[in-house]
Amino acid sequence: MLILERIQRKWIIVSSAFDMALFGLLFGLASSSIVIVLFGFLYTLVSNVFSNGFHIFQAEIFPTPVRATAAGWGYSLSRLMSGVMPFVLLPILHADGVVAMFSAVAAAMVLIMIDIGVFAPRTTGIALETVNDVAI
Repeated sequence: MLILERIQRKWIIVSSAFDMALFGLLFGLASSSIVIVLFGFLYTLVSNVFSNGFHIFQAEIFPTPVRATAAGWGYSLSRLMSGVMPFVLLPILHADGVVAMFSAVAAAMVLIMIDIGVFAPRTTGIALETVNDVAI
């Protein structure tokens, strides 16, 4: 929480997405058990930072009248996609291997980095009612 309150959340999301892409690829390329555990741990760590930062940020970017509904829909869709991802990623893993699967994940993280980094408004330290006014 100390990190999330001091740094712009959009940049926490962008940097943790970058780290997830990097650590995922390094995990896929690793051959020793120590390196696999290290990059698996680091991937999980930054994944948790990403998730916490994104859920806070998501609640901040929606206008007040629709905030609860929009955040609920966003969270629900993220859970639905988590259920669908094995059906997308496991065939890639089976056909092309670990590096190809983590490359697909890394590509998704790059799209998130571009989307949030370019289009998302600044929210840290700004009253929620004015976030959307600042973004316009």
